[in-house]
Parts: sequence; C-alpha cells; structure tokens
Amino acid sequence: MKFIFTCLIFFALSYTCFAQQKAKYNIRVVDRSGNAVRGAFYAASDNGLTIIRNRRDTLKLSADSISALYIHRRGLVAPLAIAGGLTFFVLAAKSDKLVESIVLIAAGVPAGVSGGLLIGGLLSNKKRYKGLQPKDFPVIKSTLQQYTVLK
Repeated sequence: MKFIFTCLIFFALSYTCFAQQKAKYNIRVVDRSGNAVRGAFYAASDNGLTIIRNRRDTLKLSADSISALYIHRRGLVAPLAIAGGLTFFVLAAKSDKLVESIVLIAAGVPAGVSGGLLIGGLLSNKKRYKGLQPKDFPVIKSTLQQYTVLK
C-alpha cells in the first residue's frame, strides 16, 4: 500500500511539474518568402527562435530567414467569449417573460460573445515585430524571452 501511494504521489508531482512548462504564448513567424509558420513560442536566442508546432514537433528558425513575428497570449479569448455568451443565456433562463427570453437569446448571446471576443483580444498581450533583420535579434532577445517557456 505504501508503494502504491508513493507512486501516485510521484506521478502527481511529475504531472504538476510538466504542466508548468506549458507554453503561454503562440507565435506566427513570417519568413522572407512570405510563408508563415505557427506554433507555441519555446525559446529565443541571438541567432534565431525555437517554436513547438503541432504534435510537439520543434522547429528552429534562423534569424536570417525571419522577416516578421506576431506573438499573442494563448487561452484568453475563448473563455471570455464563452462567459459573455453564457451571461446572457443565464439572464434569459431566469426571465419570466417569454418575449424577453427570446430577445436575450437572439440578440444578447451574440452580443455577449462579441464583447468577450473584443475584451479577450484587447487583453491578449499582442506583440508585433515587422521588417526584422538578423542584426535585430540580439537587441530584442531580452524582450522576446519574457514570452518563451525557456527563459
């Protein structure tokens, strides 16, 4: 019994430590030819960036090939949009009048979702870098590292 309990504690602690290393910012990198690569922002260095793409594939991009960066916070817009829509839906469910409930559902839910999207977009901490040259990366490295998993 002690062995099983010890294993469960070990797995819980390792899962907690792994969850803390999750990327908080998404990045879109545009190269010199105009192609865009999206993923989670993992690391920044003097000579390039490392991003995590789908299925945990890592991709290291050199500073010579990068022309623009777009960084934004993950997981902030959708919860606020859902909360805005649910607010009007709950108000409609509590209403005693049928016409008021229909109006709140038909007009209020889309307005709540739109308001949540707007507030989430404003709070998503967006950062844009356009017209980057390889000599710019050592200068902006300290700023970029605040958005990375690997500090």
